[in-house]
Amino acid sequence: MSRIFLTGDTHIPIDIKKLNSKNFPEGNELTKDDYVVVLGDFGLIWNPIQSDKEEVYWTKWLNDKPWTTLFVDGNHEAFSRIYKLPTEPKFGGNVGKVSDSIYHLKRGEIYNINNKSFFVMGGATSIDKLSRIEHISWWKEEVPSHSEMDYGLGKLETYDNTINYILTHTGPTHCIESVLDMHKFGVFDTTPDKINDPTSKYFDHIDSYVEFDKWYFGHMHENWSSDDGKYNCLYEDIIELSDDE
Repeated sequence: MSRIFLTGDTHIPIDIKKLNSKNFPEGNELTKDDYVVVLGDFGLIWNPIQSDKEEVYWTKWLNDKPWTTLFVDGNHEAFSRIYKLPTEPKFGGNVGKVSDSIYHLKRGEIYNINNKSFFVMGGATSIDKLSRIEHISWWKEEVPSHSEMDYGLGKLETYDNTINYILTHTGPTHCIESVLDMHKFGVFDTTPDKINDPTSKYFDHIDSYVEFDKWYFGHMHENWSSDDGKYNCLYEDIIELSDDE
């Protein structure tokens, strides 16, 4: 059985150090048949035109790790290149291939690993997009399109709307509110933008009728879990999915 670890945003190179040998010693015991999943804002592919020296360096750094890296797209990715990655079948769905050790988990797909099902939907709204430059540091594709959303709903229907895990970048509205509430609301001028994200509204719809075991997301730069452990926001934490979940 493969081992599967989940963590939040890496914003390569800013937060990737959490996956080094010192901070993630468990990684030394893994093989390429084991997986580390980044829940959006991966940041490896950031140059909108072509691979640059930094991307080459961090691609090699990840390739040299014992495990295979999987990533959900966030809102801070160069979508002009993410969407042009070669597509290949893997885990019962389609993935975007960066290298033999790095794969993009596509929006709306359902993957099967260790006899567990994983519904994936990346994307979120950038609250600072007005200070960014379109096609350089911001892409309108950060928010899932209607066709991507519909594709995801169709995939869920083929599974009778019953899934083991949901992996996303942002989360349902009630989760975002709970994470923000740790800061007593009002601390962030951008709070309404975080809550009114159309991606979260889409997840509210999924949350209302899809049966699932656990939901994991990033985006908020916080580590948080609901009281029942069903909803989980990850940032610095790296957690392993247990076989009995």
